[in-house]
Amino acid sequence: GASLDDFRRISRSTPRATTRAMASDGCQPMERFMKKEFAGHGAGSAQKSWAFCPSSRNANSGHDANANARAPAYGGYSVSGYVNGYNPTLPAYPPTRAQMEAMGRGGGASAPPGQNWGAQRRPTAVWDGPAPRGDPNKPAPGTPYYVKEPEEDVFDAAKEAKDVPVVGGGRLPTVGCDSSAAKFGLENGVKHVRCGSSNDAALTEAGKAIAAHGARESVFVSAKLHPDEHANVEGALATILAALGTDYLDLFSIEWPVQHKAGTTEVDSEGSLEATWTAMENCVAAGKVKALGVANFSVPAVERLMKHCTVKPAVNEVELHPLLAQRKLVGVCRRYGLTVVAHTSLANGDEQLTKHAKLVEACADAKNPQSAEALLTRWSIQRGVPCIINATSPVALAECLKARTFRLTNKQKVLLDDIEPSPKLGGVRFHHPAFDFTFDDPFLGGCARPGLDLVPN
Repeated sequence: GASLDDFRRISRSTPRATTRAMASDGCQPMERFMKKEFAGHGAGSAQKSWAFCPSSRNANSGHDANANARAPAYGGYSVSGYVNGYNPTLPAYPPTRAQMEAMGRGGGASAPPGQNWGAQRRPTAVWDGPAPRGDPNKPAPGTPYYVKEPEEDVFDAAKEAKDVPVVGGGRLPTVGCDSSAAKFGLENGVKHVRCGSSNDAALTEAGKAIAAHGARESVFVSAKLHPDEHANVEGALATILAALGTDYLDLFSIEWPVQHKAGTTEVDSEGSLEATWTAMENCVAAGKVKALGVANFSVPAVERLMKHCTVKPAVNEVELHPLLAQRKLVGVCRRYGLTVVAHTSLANGDEQLTKHAKLVEACADAKNPQSAEALLTRWSIQRGVPCIINATSPVALAECLKARTFRLTNKQKVLLDDIEPSPKLGGVRFHHPAFDFTFDDPFLGGCARPGLDLVPN
């Protein structure tokens, strides 16, 4: 390596003309060359130092031969590591003031390789070009944000989800029917039969329809535990299996988050949901149930159960329709891994929903005219919420099943979402149990309750 005496010897032998030429090359500064030992050799400029770095101008290095010819031959050591005044690992520099002055005098300061500043436009102090137009793909100022209508969803049967995964390894069909309509539903492509508790009068007929449909594995069968059966979970399950004529259930759910004494509607203060859930987990261990679920559970009830359970609930079946969207409940359940299933999606035929002005307008959309039953069913499915069709008549059930053949238009989405009441007013329920039951405040649990004073009516 070179010593400090070598550089001093190079400094004394450098011609004055060469020093002046190096001073006009206008290369960028680097602090490592500000030392006084480099005085007279481009002190303060990393690229000026190439003029006395012989290894940077080695003829065998494969760089610009003309640059090698122009540079004086000096002995010594290349401190800068620059090649012909240009470090290829750094970005190309714009012309400096010294380079622009040389150009103005008609001279030509040689640019290092890669810095083709001679071809650049000479800078001026003002903008003398045309006014910038901006992104041509965006609307011009003063025009609506949407220059044209957004594209509509295109229905593709191959891409439509026919079922969703649930905890326990099974798959829950997106459309299900009540046990009273099992025969018609299975004949028309429905793969989920939702049964009631052990006192469901349609269990036997539903079991016959399931057996006639084909393999047991081809049908998803679910049933519920009535509030007065919590003290005898295994007995209630055995009654359901015997009536259906099957060995297992795909889903067994607690129907309401309340316990009654056997055969009555009196609240059982000695029982607990935790004890009931433990008994249901034993049914899973025995192979009689594949997955467990709940129904009509609020956010606090779900959170309470999640703190206790070993086998997590897979489903929470609740009332859902545009007048009772329950968006917070759906979000909290999804964060806990529960699949929300909608029941009473037709509001039991109540005209408060079925004859709602916005629903009527959505049904008359020229792009996709549909019945109210089809739109309400499709609204749930397109939210990613499987739906249980509560209609029992073949005509109404057939209309609901049309939801599997189309997607909502943008106008229909807006209209159906606008049916939802203000949070101040709360939703409208059409499904009530046969006993006294008070639903929890929909804002309890989960995240902090928002300030409803700021929410418009």
